[in-house]
Amino acid sequence: MIYSRFGTKLTPVSKEQRADGRLLIQMSTEQTTDLRDYAIADLTADDGMPEINEVVAKLPWKVIESAAARRARNVR
Repeated sequence: MIYSRFGTKLTPVSKEQRADGRLLIQMSTEQTTDLRDYAIADLTADDGMPEINEVVAKLPWKVIESAAARRARNVR
């Protein structure tokens, strides 16, 4: 199980690598349906970093819709 640094249970959804090389994990929490990005350093797990690394390796990459596609969708 993966938790935030404050102890909230998290469910991993996807991962994203920023231009500066930072890896962010998109997570949902047990209390809400909102998605939030977490840095790996802000996560804890029952089995420590090996568990976090294993989960991150299996996650799909975050798909980001282009601005042009969003505008086209909103115009219709």
